[in-house]
Amino acid sequence: MKKPVEVLVLEKHTIKFYDESRYSTDPSESKTYDKTFISGDKNYSAALIGIEVTDDEGNTTSCLIGAEGGLTGINGSTTLISLGGIVICCSDTVFKLTIPDLNLEWKTVADPMTCFEIDYLDKDYIVHGELLITRLDKDGKIVWQNGGRDIWTTPEGIDVFTVYDDYILATDWDYNRYKFDFDGSIIEEYKVEPPKKEITSQITKTKKWWNFW
Repeated sequence: MKKPVEVLVLEKHTIKFYDESRYSTDPSESKTYDKTFISGDKNYSAALIGIEVTDDEGNTTSCLIGAEGGLTGINGSTTLISLGGIVICCSDTVFKLTIPDLNLEWKTVADPMTCFEIDYLDKDYIVHGELLITRLDKDGKIVWQNGGRDIWTTPEGIDVFTVYDDYILATDWDYNRYKFDFDGSIIEEYKVEPPKKEITSQITKTKKWWNFW
């Protein structure tokens, strides 16, 4: 039996997410889904994610979503429970699905390549993409988008995107850091130093110059 890569337990429903990247190439290892929602060309979907919702009485609904662009992993940063549904990043697209029926409310291409993560922003959403930071309203419409001098991550992939109470901090590949207000305007821009590599000391064994005879 295929194992989910993430499980969300709500008050009345359990939601399971499955990595179906091999769905078309190895059907024997894939589940069967009630519905399929694909963004872009279905023959070139980089990411395929299976979603299954089960209620307290054991009734189950499922769907498969897919999109073009780079591969998006399934984790706590790529999914939100919001306004009676699931909002989920899948490659270049953000999907909004209802709970428990898993009907498609909307889908929006939020980045030319990949959507890394999504978070709440007031009554809207903010999407951290590879090339763009995007604010979406609750209906999936793009409010604003911003790019940087390079892609929105660093070689270490650590502390590159954070939403604070009244601003957003984002760092690009070349360690340029941008401070945005919630309207998408740049408040401040500056350079940061890459994190220092941890220096590990090698323990050298000292030869004992005495022996017991």
